Amino acid sequence: MAGKRRSGNVVKMKRKNSKVTGFFLILFAIYILLQGTLSMTKDHVSIYEVTEKKIADDNLVRGIIIRNEKLVNSDQEGYINYYVADGTKVGARTKIYSIDQTGQIYNQLANADTGEIKLNAQNTSDIRSEISSYKAAYSMSNFGETYNFKYNLDNTISELTNARLLDNVTKILKEQGGESSFQFGSAGESGIVSYTSDGLENLDMNTITAKTFENTSDDPKQLRKTESVKAGSPIYRLVTNESWSVVFPLSKEQFKNIQQEKTVTVTLKKIQAKVTPQVTTFTMDGGYYARIDLKRYMIQYINNRYLDLEIKMNDEAGLKIPKSSILQKEFYKIPVDYVVTGQSGDTIVKAVYKKNGSVDYEPCDTTILSFDDGTSQAEGEEKKEKYCYIPADDFKVGTEISTDTLGSSLFRLSETEKLDGVYCCNKGYCEFRPV
Repeated sequence: MAGKRRSGNVVKMKRKNSKVTGFFLILFAIYILLQGTLSMTKDHVSIYEVTEKKIADDNLVRGIIIRNEKLVNSDQEGYINYYVADGTKVGARTKIYSIDQTGQIYNQLANADTGEIKLNAQNTSDIRSEISSYKAAYSMSNFGETYNFKYNLDNTISELTNARLLDNVTKILKEQGGESSFQFGSAGESGIVSYTSDGLENLDMNTITAKTFENTSDDPKQLRKTESVKAGSPIYRLVTNESWSVVFPLSKEQFKNIQQEKTVTVTLKKIQAKVTPQVTTFTMDGGYYARIDLKRYMIQYINNRYLDLEIKMNDEAGLKIPKSSILQKEFYKIPVDYVVTGQSGDTIVKAVYKKNGSVDYEPCDTTILSFDDGTSQAEGEEKKEKYCYIPADDFKVGTEISTDTLGSSLFRLSETEKLDGVYCCNKGYCEFRPV
């Protein structure tokens, strides 16, 4: 059997020089190592998305309320029933209460059936609101708030029964033919009814002193009683005007800041209402104080003497940027007269000197930053001077610029300033903006 014939077309491959290959691999490894080291050590560029915010100095103060109010006293001894809820606006002839000297009609009213009372959506909301407020502010260290909660809840519920109670009184008096020992009491003038007193009803600007602010805790006394009252005892409080004022102490720095403003933005913390009243500042006993006058929201504070205010001063709106984004860039400072309006907007006209000695004045595209900077005296009057800034990178030191293309007035670039700013990328490229 004949053997297989080998092909004679076998080509030997030359072996590559392994030393050269190894050398290039080593160089490549060193390059990768250097790039990695540089990447870890150099400053990284990060882009932040920022939103517009308002920055202001918030000053929390506690003030005292001044309003037109008076205590109404009982003119005889007896048992009292009330027919108006706390915080209700009343007219001069509105029946506020009745007083029974013998207590006979009072007892009949206590035992009278008021019938079924249906709660509407507003009634249910008021009761739930009272319960929620109490739960949110409850503290074991301030158990006295429990009595205030009971008072407020009783007041909300009694508002539902007042009309029915007055009907029962009218019915009883009609059946008994009137009663000489029983009489109604009306307001006598329009106002807002309250059944609490803190003893400061006569407070005004003349009686306020530094000691007024030593204890700023509300401590109201309940005037609505179930037992017999004596003649001359206070039975309710009547606020005769919805205009009211708040006086509060200030620090020296707050006093200086607030003096510069005719009006300030004030937040009434309890109800989170913002108002912008006129503010009056004054000093007293070596201290600094202010007063604001309000015409709204008095009813919400009718049973308070003190309240918390948040005063907003130095209100500024802008973009809040990270501190690490701020950098410095060098600019030439030039008078605003050297900014020329061209076809594509504001520009700078630069003097270009040719080899033959002639001069051309050519508009240059560059960034122009405008500011109000300083004042100068002109014939005894203060005059604002406007300056502009152009990037030092765009022009060599000593470059001359003109107010027009004719070279009417030349200015040599020499004075530079470093401005703080950030780069804005909204347009797809980085644009320096001062801060």
